[in-house]
Amino acid sequence: MAGAADGRGLSLAAGAPAARWPGSWAARALAWQPPRVAIGLLALALVAHLAIWGPIAPFGRAVWGGLAIEALGMGWMLWAVWRFRAAGTPIRPRERPQRFVDDGPYRFGRNPMYLGMTVSMLGLALKLGAPTLVGAAAAFVAILHLVHIPREETQLRAAFGGWYSDYAASVRRWI
Repeated sequence: MAGAADGRGLSLAAGAPAARWPGSWAARALAWQPPRVAIGLLALALVAHLAIWGPIAPFGRAVWGGLAIEALGMGWMLWAVWRFRAAGTPIRPRERPQRFVDDGPYRFGRNPMYLGMTVSMLGLALKLGAPTLVGAAAAFVAILHLVHIPREETQLRAAFGGWYSDYAASVRRWI
């Protein structure tokens, strides 16, 4: 795999933002696993909400609808996790993939775990009535799209070659 080591033995794609700007926000974002990025962004968004509106939901709450969307996102993500486990490949993006998974939710999009996390974040925003959480979900998607996914795609191309390239050409990144 081409690229520079990031200090922990991880190889970064030469075209990934973290490789282009060592020490940048992209390199720092890559150091955090996506679930930690999501939790950090949610925490910041909740603090911002409390600072701006306090405990008030300025546009109201949709508790049951938000809970349903949150559960849908978690279910989608867990289905993707289950497919990885069944295939015997690691879930953590930094670990070398063992098997190529293109069934289950991976038939519809290349990143169902990330999509599930994002949908769950949006469900939480509705449930709590916290519009700043929508901003957190958007920031999460941007960080994944610009930093994490390009690195993972480079790793998958190195591990699976044409199989992954053919798959990426026929299945959308998100859905």
